[in-house]
Amino acid sequence: MNKLFINNQFVESESNDTMNVINPATEEIIDTITFATKDEVNSAVEKSKHAQLEWEKVPQPTRADHVKMLIPLLEEHKETIAKLYVQEQGKTLNSAIGEINKAIHFIDYMTSQSMNSKGEVIQNSRENETIQLTKKPIGVTAGIVPWNAPIMVLMRKVIPAIISGCSVIIKPSEETSLITLKIAELFRQSTIPAGLIQIVPGKGETVGTQLAEHPDIQLISITGSMRAGKSVYAKSAQTVKKVNLELGGNAPVIVTPNANLNKAVDYIVAARINNAGQVCTCPERIFVHHDIHETFINKLKDKMETLNVGNPFDDQTDFGAIINQKQLASIDEKVQKAIQNGAQLITGGSIINRSGYFYEPTILDQVSPDDEAFKEEIFGPVLPIIKYSDFEAAIEHANHTNAGLSSYIFSEDLKEVMTATERLKFGEVYANCEAEEVVNGYHAGWRESGIGGADGIRGLEEYYNTTVSYIRYD
Repeated sequence: MNKLFINNQFVESESNDTMNVINPATEEIIDTITFATKDEVNSAVEKSKHAQLEWEKVPQPTRADHVKMLIPLLEEHKETIAKLYVQEQGKTLNSAIGEINKAIHFIDYMTSQSMNSKGEVIQNSRENETIQLTKKPIGVTAGIVPWNAPIMVLMRKVIPAIISGCSVIIKPSEETSLITLKIAELFRQSTIPAGLIQIVPGKGETVGTQLAEHPDIQLISITGSMRAGKSVYAKSAQTVKKVNLELGGNAPVIVTPNANLNKAVDYIVAARINNAGQVCTCPERIFVHHDIHETFINKLKDKMETLNVGNPFDDQTDFGAIINQKQLASIDEKVQKAIQNGAQLITGGSIINRSGYFYEPTILDQVSPDDEAFKEEIFGPVLPIIKYSDFEAAIEHANHTNAGLSSYIFSEDLKEVMTATERLKFGEVYANCEAEEVVNGYHAGWRESGIGGADGIRGLEEYYNTTVSYIRYD
């Protein structure tokens, strides 16, 4: 699998730049990835450009018919794909299968929208003249895919592009290039024409930068960190290409005295341990009213201490490994600094002493709002908590962040829920539930969490330009 996918063929790279792929649950080397050279990326873009010019002539419903071929292929190879996914990324087998199922659902939904692309006709103020707005495919696109959800996010960047008449060049994360290339086998088996989907593994500072700066790429979409997104945004400005950014989050959770605490704890834990906490929509900052603080802490502690951490292939495992040693060390560093700064460790707080990269389910209480563990995304199974006494102040503090992706409110009081959904300045508000980005919704962030969005008909529209035609008929 250590090849490039160009023009529907797996080709050997001429590069000497390689990286070992390490199983994060065992620390074993499972393969080696070879990164694309600058000339190979240029070749991929050139082939993508030629393929797109022919593809845009194909009616959109016909394009969707080609894309639908991926559904039975994913179903047929689901188990094999999921096992490789677990080995490369470390999430549980159940979670891997769940992500593949969601990707299938996404493809099914997006192809169903192929007949719904609409233009617009506007009456002009001048006689015998009509204004017609027509949507056209934007052209060659590029997608930079993260390691934490490489299958679902891959489909978010490939499927809308192909259905809308575009082509797409994918740079997978260095950490999950194997699984991306495994999916490329299915692209090859489908009837999607050669050249429309290219996969070029590489580092962000090389391949990512080249895609961002390339003049023939009209849109670049990245799901990743704020740092990476800002870099792509800046480099894309040189060619004034369209950017679609889904970046990091720092999701606040407000738990009021009117919350059903049992449900709140269940949903918060379920969301926090998803992929070992390595999800940008995970709860990151918990605001708990002082009247219920002690009860909430006790229930949360009981729940967190029942979790099974370990072998991702075991059905009884609740969450698996952290992606790599660097991320594991980052989690532990934030936790230890918070404790040094006065936070109370309720449970967990340590790297698990075993092969692989595992961290204990952790609760930190009385964390300072100025602490790094509260201000920044931890990206691990850690829940930092502070108490509040005023609901309006809690919302204000929740909004006090440069991130703006997801947020949560737990309350059985309708006024509190509606007030929170109105005043929380985030792209998503989850009220009395865990995070679930449904395929017909819209996943988008505010502030430094992103530009544009994905999912639903609005996500599909990211891949179009609009032409305005003034038609005189006298």
